[in-house]
Amino acid sequence: MPAAQPALTTPAAFAAALRPGRRLYVAGCAGQPDALLDALAARPEALAGSSIAGVWVPGVLGRDMAALAPGLTVETIFLSPELRAGFAAGRVRHRPLHYSDAYAWLAGPARREVAIFRVAPPRGGLVSLGLAHDFSPALFSSGAELVGVVDPALPFVPDGVVLPADRFSALVEGPSPLPDLPEPPASAAFAAMAAHAASLIRDGDTVQAGIGPAASAVLRALSSHRRLVLHAGLIADAGLDLLRSGAALRATAGVWLGSAARVAELAEEGRIAWRPVGHTHDILRLAAIPNFVAVNSAVEVDLFGQTNSEVIGGRQVSGHGGAADFARGARRSPGGRSLVTLLATGGGGASRIVAALPRATPVAVTRADADVVVTEHGIADLRHTDLDTRAERLIAVAAPEHRGRLAEEWAAIRRAM
Repeated sequence: MPAAQPALTTPAAFAAALRPGRRLYVAGCAGQPDALLDALAARPEALAGSSIAGVWVPGVLGRDMAALAPGLTVETIFLSPELRAGFAAGRVRHRPLHYSDAYAWLAGPARREVAIFRVAPPRGGLVSLGLAHDFSPALFSSGAELVGVVDPALPFVPDGVVLPADRFSALVEGPSPLPDLPEPPASAAFAAMAAHAASLIRDGDTVQAGIGPAASAVLRALSSHRRLVLHAGLIADAGLDLLRSGAALRATAGVWLGSAARVAELAEEGRIAWRPVGHTHDILRLAAIPNFVAVNSAVEVDLFGQTNSEVIGGRQVSGHGGAADFARGARRSPGGRSLVTLLATGGGGASRIVAALPRATPVAVTRADADVVVTEHGIADLRHTDLDTRAERLIAVAAPEHRGRLAEEWAAIRRAM
């Protein structure tokens, strides 16, 4: 006889039964099980001697995982503001991994004993991952005990990762607020940048866009395009709008990061294939997609074409993410292109095109992986260029008031080579 589906339990009952000293995985984004995390925080002895690993995107359902219990250790690839205190105390361990490598790490080397993630209500003996199919599937074949936190607000999506209900060690009641990330209107500068980027994308291309206002602006600038296909780690309001308008034919994504008010639209949206990071960020799979265009943003780009996407003023604020996975996949794709999009200036008018990245700044996309850099001032095509040409082209898309100084700094760098 098949194993029976576990009876639905409460978060408090699960927390009371959890043995201390476990190695846990906790999902992020729309899979983050806040109802159960609240119960664990109320019973910190359940987490004594434990560690938690996960991928929690900065700015999405911000929570200090290290504060759930005294002595709890946390392992993550993003260092969000909520985790800074634990990082300073040595209880948060930041692993500098690309998304593809983080998925592989969770699938084995992380050695998680229990995987906790939010799911849609079971249907016909099956459980859907709802709107977060990104990292949790990495734990499915690793021998981890699976704990599904059932949230009635999550849809059983038509084309996504599903598991037999009897595969779970526990099913826990867990309604929680969904991430709510509506996209504000693009500023004039973002709109100008997005128009330049959109000019590099053709009808019929497959497009990836990251998170944030730059990516959203680019997707919105594609509304008059046709026969697009979306393939990314996430889909948000702008991507859903491209499907609704007919500009995009279909999409593949791992997680929803849009307006909570639009979740109901996803329940019957069969044109979105929800897939894990092992699928969405696989470089060989991306390289096999003709005309794959990756669109990602950066904190700053230097005159070599190197990008910084995780440090501001020497302070770690994020992580590598999936930009390098997509950039490398796009460069290997027949007819593919990789775009780095950013505004030319940041806070206080400082140039985001810099002569060289500051000391100790990690490089998210190397100069050898650089393709095209786009600002509101134009397009710097770096493909197959020598050092001097790429520096000239990057200076040309910097803010006009910074171009003279950048040229002088490049001349000094060049003399020292």
